[in-house]
Amino acid sequence: MTSKQRIACLLRGEIPDRVGRAEAPWIETRARWAHEGLPAGVHANDHFAMDIRHLLKVDTSFRLPSAVLEDGPDYQVVQTSDGGTSRCWKHTGVPHALSFGITCATDWSRLRERLTLDPNRFAFGYYGDYWSECVSDDIAKVQTTYRNCPTRQTTSIPLQVPDPVEGFLGKIGDEMLLIWLATEPELITDMFATHAQYICRLLDLAIELGLAPDFVWIGGDIAYKNGLLFSPAMYRELLMPHHKTIIRHVHDYGLPVVYHTDGDCRAAIPMLIEAGIDCLQPMEVRAGLDVRDLARQYGDKIAFMGNISVESLAAGGPKMRDELTDKVCFMTKNRYRYIYHSDHSLPDQTSLANFTQAMGILDREGRY
Repeated sequence: MTSKQRIACLLRGEIPDRVGRAEAPWIETRARWAHEGLPAGVHANDHFAMDIRHLLKVDTSFRLPSAVLEDGPDYQVVQTSDGGTSRCWKHTGVPHALSFGITCATDWSRLRERLTLDPNRFAFGYYGDYWSECVSDDIAKVQTTYRNCPTRQTTSIPLQVPDPVEGFLGKIGDEMLLIWLATEPELITDMFATHAQYICRLLDLAIELGLAPDFVWIGGDIAYKNGLLFSPAMYRELLMPHHKTIIRHVHDYGLPVVYHTDGDCRAAIPMLIEAGIDCLQPMEVRAGLDVRDLARQYGDKIAFMGNISVESLAAGGPKMRDELTDKVCFMTKNRYRYIYHSDHSLPDQTSLANFTQAMGILDREGRY
């Protein structure tokens, strides 16, 4: 069974030969692994024979001109393609937003027309890589790289797209987005509906360009450590209809959907299933999620991807071995559909030796 066939089985309701596996090591993690013995010139996804090895990305920004506004010793302040400004660290660290392009309804009216169907919005690279590492901004190069990818026929390639919440975080900011959900529901509805239709048209365009994915990976961080960022009722009223629009369109192509959200999303899972997701990812351990509990409740409806603590992977030894073995064996013994993944992405606290051991555990324990 190829990796492509394995992931297709897991996402379409069937049990394959073994659990799937995918991982998203940071640039800094891959640099550490290179120092620790990862073969030169070999990407970690190839070295560890991941089932999900490459991906297609799409740029849903307003594509405004970017510029460096300040160049400090440890960071740069940049003008973003969504019209805001961010402080970006030169070494490791998450960019810190300083301002946003949309501050009122007038800004949205002015900028919405910039959501164009440009073929050069697509990129192709390894799963987990940043946009800067992918082939992008030239659709002919993207198409050629995609067609010539040596594992395209044997591994599963998703198209990664943002949901309406994720799509507007960089345009509005999380604080204003949450305020407007409560105070400007008609404006938010217009934004979310526009975004959902835009994602549908971009999927159409990807397929027209010969960039057909094996599934669609929808990212939308609707939760934090202690629960949803807004009430379940607000999700159902203001976001769920647009999730349905995107997922229905994906399903019309016969493609499954993996939905990503950080945090404690448990209150939304029944509604996400109702909206049509086929797999939930990444199920953060630090937010109280346990794939075994979720499988008992929803394992007859969806597959699961993730829930291996990054802290355990960094610690290695018995902590890592026990968590990985217990969860994988539970999923295989009870024939729940599972794809190995950390509970987010993999920072550079995890050594190459620890990760190699983790993959060895999957090889031994991951068969159905």
